[in-house]
Amino acid sequence: MVCKVNPDGFIDWATPCRESVKGSYSQTITVKSHGSDGNGYASHLYFSGNPSKFLQGHNIFGSDDLIVLMEDTYRCICQALSLTPLLTDLRKVRAGDYSLTRVDINYSYELPCRSDVLAWLRAAEFKCKTRHGRASSKGGTLYWGKTSKRWSLKAYSKGEEIQVKGHKLPDSLLDTPLTDWADNKLRIEVVLRNKELEERSLRNAGNWTESLPRQIYNEYIARLDMTEQIALSDEHLFNLPQRLRSTYVLWKDGHDLRQESMDCTNVVPLIRVLEAVPAEIPSWAFDQKLIHSSALQTPMRGAV
Repeated sequence: MVCKVNPDGFIDWATPCRESVKGSYSQTITVKSHGSDGNGYASHLYFSGNPSKFLQGHNIFGSDDLIVLMEDTYRCICQALSLTPLLTDLRKVRAGDYSLTRVDINYSYELPCRSDVLAWLRAAEFKCKTRHGRASSKGGTLYWGKTSKRWSLKAYSKGEEIQVKGHKLPDSLLDTPLTDWADNKLRIEVVLRNKELEERSLRNAGNWTESLPRQIYNEYIARLDMTEQIALSDEHLFNLPQRLRSTYVLWKDGHDLRQESMDCTNVVPLIRVLEAVPAEIPSWAFDQKLIHSSALQTPMRGAV
């Protein structure tokens, strides 16, 4: 606990500190006391962290069953902190009878290679917007509504993220196919914060059915407005072979290349469609127990 003591020796205020609890893969969830029972003890525990990472060691993919994920997380933390919950407490957790202040829902999309994922992100930075406006970029991640108190979206390369300090896979998972699978994946996340959860009557965990994360996710992803065509940037022009640059300049200026007196073999498709296809969780994830047991072996699963 952190306290402020005034010159007379009385405590002006006090706030509980967070306790970090490590899971089986050294991934942590932070916990602190919350509320009061009137007898000097806390009435609740406040959790902050990623239950998929805590239980699986990664969040490359995972389960959509928020209630089961949190029940298993709760049991692990109680054991680690030598807490003995009452049977009534366990029943409430199992029923989802507790409040949520933030929920992150994410799914992955597959592109041919990582460079295509990065090309998609570059294009989306300038050509994709929501009612929050255009994206802001930081450290390779795009954000729409980053500072919003209600909801936001973010997109990034999952292959690159797991190479960054703080997001790397535990050593015990490095010899699994996880790294290769993530390499060409575009990750898009929907973040729902307290006000949005309250307005949508989703603060109570018991209202989250297993099918709800996908429904909510699709609704917010539909708010992304992306133009259909994107011209090559000057950087792309610079990287074109010398013999093709004049062709590109003519095309960019609106000339009809079919009527120009030039060798048609120099005309190349300068706009390439990057279609991000929803990624399915591979069967080996279930065979090698790299995913929480509550996840069903069906397509397009995510990680809450």
